[in-house]
Amino acid sequence: MSSSLISVLLGGRCGADGLYAAQRTVLFSTAGQLTADAMAKHGSVYYVKEADEQAPDGVQEVTVPNGADMRTMLEQCLTISDAEDYLIAADPIPEVTDYAPLLHAYRQSGVPAVALGGASDGVYHAAVISRAQLETALANGARQLPDIVCGAQSYSVPHTAVTGGRQAYQAQKNLMTAINFRLMDQGVSIFAPEDTYIAPDASIGAGTVILPGTIIRPGCTIGAGCTIGPNSLIEQATVGDRTNVNSAQIYESSVGCDATVGPFAYVRPGCTIGDRTRIGDFVELKKAQIGNDTKVSHLTYIGDAEVGERVNFGCGTVVVNYDGYVKSKTTIGDDCFIGCNTNLVAPLELGKRVLTAAGTTVTRNVPDGALCVARIRQDNKEGWNDRRRRMHGQSAD
Repeated sequence: MSSSLISVLLGGRCGADGLYAAQRTVLFSTAGQLTADAMAKHGSVYYVKEADEQAPDGVQEVTVPNGADMRTMLEQCLTISDAEDYLIAADPIPEVTDYAPLLHAYRQSGVPAVALGGASDGVYHAAVISRAQLETALANGARQLPDIVCGAQSYSVPHTAVTGGRQAYQAQKNLMTAINFRLMDQGVSIFAPEDTYIAPDASIGAGTVILPGTIIRPGCTIGAGCTIGPNSLIEQATVGDRTNVNSAQIYESSVGCDATVGPFAYVRPGCTIGDRTRIGDFVELKKAQIGNDTKVSHLTYIGDAEVGERVNFGCGTVVVNYDGYVKSKTTIGDDCFIGCNTNLVAPLELGKRVLTAAGTTVTRNVPDGALCVARIRQDNKEGWNDRRRRMHGQSAD
C-alpha cells in the first residue's frame, strides 16, 4: 500500500435537536474528535462538512453547501489531495481507536477497497479505498459509501456509527468497555467497569484498583498500586504509586507516592502534593505546594501557600489568602505544628519548627522555633450566666 494516505471524515446531517453527528458528546469528548484523533494516527485528516458545522480540532476543513448529499462530499475527497489512498469515514465511529487492522486487511486483500462494517446488512461506515477505485465508482454513478465498497472484502469490527443521541450513548458504552477491559488486561483492577469512566489517554499502572463511581478525565497519569475511588474525579492530574484517592476530586495538580487524599477532599488546580502526605476529609487546596510527610487531616483550607515537610495542620485551619482585592502568599517552614482553628493571614511567613496555639490568628511573620499565641486571655465571670438565666425565668440549678 502506498504511503500516500489521507483520512477523510464526512460530516453528517443536523439532527432534530440541532446537533450534528460529530458534535455529540462521547466520554469527555465528541464523537467527531475521537474519530479524528484515531484517524490522525495514519496521516492527515480532512473534515468535509456543511457550512454550519464545527470541525474537530487538528483537522483541515473542507466546506460544502448545507444539504449536500454524500456523493458531493465524496467528490470533494478527490479535490483535497492527490493521495493514492483514502481512509474515509461516513459517520463518526469513536470506539474504533486504531485503524491498523483495517489497513492491514487492505494491504493483504488484493481488492481495491476494504470496508469497516457488516456485509450482512450492507451497511459500511468506513473504508480504505484507492483513488482509482473512488474515481471509477463515482464515474459509474455511486452515491453512497456502500455503493463504492460493494463487493469489497469486509473487515468487521464492533462499532457504533454515531448519528444521534442514542447512538452516541451506545458508542460511549462500547468505548468504555474497550478502555476498561484493556486496562484490566494490563493489570488494573476495575470493580465495576459499567460504572467507571476513564478517558482514552489515561495511563494507569499495574496493581491499581479502581472502585465504582470513579471518573478519570483526559490528561491523567496514575501510578502502580494505587486505590482510586469510590466516587472520585481526577482531571489533568498525576497521582504517584501506592496513593489512595477516596471520594475526592483532583484537578490539574500532582500528588506524590504513598499519599492519601480524601474522603471529601477538593484539590483545585495548581497544587503539588508530596510523598507520604495526608489530605483528609473536607480539606480544600488551591495553588498550594505541600511538602513530604505533611498532614492536613480535616476541615482545613490552604490557598496560595508553600508548605514545608513534616508539617501538621490542626482541624479548622484557614490560610486567609484573599482580602477582597489581592490574593497573597503564605510560606510555612519544615516541622511546624499549626494548632486547631488557626487563621494564617497572608502575606505571611512562618519559620521552621513554629507552633501556633489553638485559636490563634497570625498576622505577622514568626521566626524559627517560636510559639505564636494571638488570642484574648481567658476571663471567667463567675455566676454571670446563672444570673442571666434567672432574668429570663430559667432555673440556675
